[in-house]
Amino acid sequence: MNSALGQMLRLCSIITLLALLAACGGNGQTAQQASTGAHPAGGSADKKEASAPRKFKHVMGETEVPAQPQRVVGLYLEDFLSALDVKPVMQTVVGSFTQQYLENYTAGLPKLDTSAMNFEAVLEAKPDLILLGFPDYGAEGKYEKFSKIAPTYVFDDDAADDWRETLRTVGSLLGKSEQAEQLLKRYEEKAAQARKTLEQSIGRETVALIRVHKKGMRLYGGPDGYSGSVLYKDLGLNPPNLVKSIAWTDDGGMKVISSEVLAQLDADHLFLVVDEGRSEQAKELMNSSVWKSIPAVKKGQVHEVTTDVWMTFGLLAYEKKIDDVLQTLAKK
Repeated sequence: MNSALGQMLRLCSIITLLALLAACGGNGQTAQQASTGAHPAGGSADKKEASAPRKFKHVMGETEVPAQPQRVVGLYLEDFLSALDVKPVMQTVVGSFTQQYLENYTAGLPKLDTSAMNFEAVLEAKPDLILLGFPDYGAEGKYEKFSKIAPTYVFDDDAADDWRETLRTVGSLLGKSEQAEQLLKRYEEKAAQARKTLEQSIGRETVALIRVHKKGMRLYGGPDGYSGSVLYKDLGLNPPNLVKSIAWTDDGGMKVISSEVLAQLDADHLFLVVDEGRSEQAKELMNSSVWKSIPAVKKGQVHEVTTDVWMTFGLLAYEKKIDDVLQTLAKK
C-alpha cells in the first residue's frame, strides 16, 4: 500500500517537473522571438541585441538589415555610429567641408563626397550596411545603386531636427537600442546640469547666434534647428526679442537678415559662426558701425564657435555644443 502511494507521488512529481520545464522553454522562445523580430525604425530599446536579420521600412522601401552590422557606411551619420562604438568605414565630406570634431573617430578613413557620389569607392569599402542621412542621398536612382552594394536604409527629412529619434533608429538598425537609450540618458543629464549652471551664471540674460554664410548673415532662432534646439530648449537660455519675432518658426528657425535688421539685435551674448572661406566677409562685418552697436559686442561677449559642430546634428555634436556654451557663459 505504502509502495503504491510512493510510486504515485513520484509520478506526480515527474509530471509537475515536466510541465514546469515546458513552461520555461516556452517563455524562453517568446523572449528570443521578441529580441530578434523586426522592429519599426525608432522603436523602444531591446533588452538583447538582435541575433537574426530584421526588416525595416523607410522612405524608399523596405530593407533587410544584418543582425549586427560591422562595416557600416553612414552618410552624414558618422556622429551616431561613433557614439554607438561602431567605427564607420568611410567619412562624409561635402566639397572641402568635413566634420572635424569627429577626427578622432574618422581620421584616415576614405572620403565620400556627397556632391559627387563615388559608388566604386563605396564598393571597395565592402560595407554590410549603408545608411543615408538625407533622402537626397538616395534620389535620382542613387538608392538603387547603393542597394546593389549592401542593404541600404534612407532617413527622412526629419532626421536632422529630431536627432534623438534618429539615434534610436540607428541604434535599432545596429542592434544597439539599449546603448542608444543610455546615451540619450547621458545627454539629458548633461543638459539638465548645464541648465542649472547657466541659470546661476547668466540668469535671464539674452543669447543669440549669427552665422556668416555665403548667402549673407543668418540669424538662428528656434524652437528647432541645429542651434536653437540646444540653446533655447535643452539649455533653457533666453532669446532676444528680435530672435523671437523673426526667427522663431517650425521649419528650422533661421532668418537671413540685413545690416539694418542686425542693428536691432539686443543680445547680451552672441555666438558667431563663420563658414569656411567667409573670413573676409566676417572682418567687414565686425568693422561696421552696426556690429559695434550690438550690446553683446559692446560688452565683449561675442563667442566664435565652429561650423562643423554648430551646423550639424548628432549626439556628440550636441554634447560639444553644450561644452562650448558652458566654456563661454559659465562664470569661473
